[in-house]
Amino acid sequence: MSRSSLQKKQPKRVATRVVQRKPATAKSPAVPAILIERLGFRYGTKPVLEIKELKIMPGAHTLIYGESGCGKSTLMNLLSGILTGHTGHLEVLGTDYAGMKPTRHDRFRAENLAVIFQQFNLIPYLTVRENVLLGVKLAGKEADVAQIDSIFDHLQISPLAGQRAVNLSHGQQQRAAAARALAQRSAIILADEPTSALDDLNARLFLDLLFREAALHNTTIVVVSHDLRYKKRFDQVIDLAKLNGRAE
Repeated sequence: MSRSSLQKKQPKRVATRVVQRKPATAKSPAVPAILIERLGFRYGTKPVLEIKELKIMPGAHTLIYGESGCGKSTLMNLLSGILTGHTGHLEVLGTDYAGMKPTRHDRFRAENLAVIFQQFNLIPYLTVRENVLLGVKLAGKEADVAQIDSIFDHLQISPLAGQRAVNLSHGQQQRAAAARALAQRSAIILADEPTSALDDLNARLFLDLLFREAALHNTTIVVVSHDLRYKKRFDQVIDLAKLNGRAE
């Protein structure tokens, strides 16, 4: 056998180098979807809210309950940026609300938050479908027609899609407002008394759909209500009277 053939059979030497690995470190904690620290708010000289701390993590489903007049809607309006002038620290999706201009608040809310208002805030001369599509457009998203039709079917308002909001009953308007919020596929859904005008069946249908859509998009849900019928369906249930230092 020739020297050249022996050389071919010899394995090639591969240059190696030692890589020093850094020791494993714990993962950085997730940024809370909502973070409150020493939040205070008053109407004139009357204190309404004094919350020492509240932390809600991404994807959590939270019910904050309390009787009428305890500050639930005020808290919801602060979280959505509709109300300003608070003291302390309020952060939503890592964004500090301190010093944020109204136009910035409006844009942030449209892009990141879907709000179900207690008074619904539907545009009366638009149809149910037009109200929903407008909400999606203002959120800067493309309308998913199949998803919207599915939401209408689930909430049993498909026959109402072409009716103007002004012609709907109170309960129908509440379901239309819920459909508008769900269609936006936002990071956070804030709902103020979303089941107050619904009977047991429609309240259950709404919550079934709410939690289903939240699971698909890892949506954070915050509901404020006096309605405790379905409190077991939430990850955490908070008594606002105990959370609010003003009530002590």
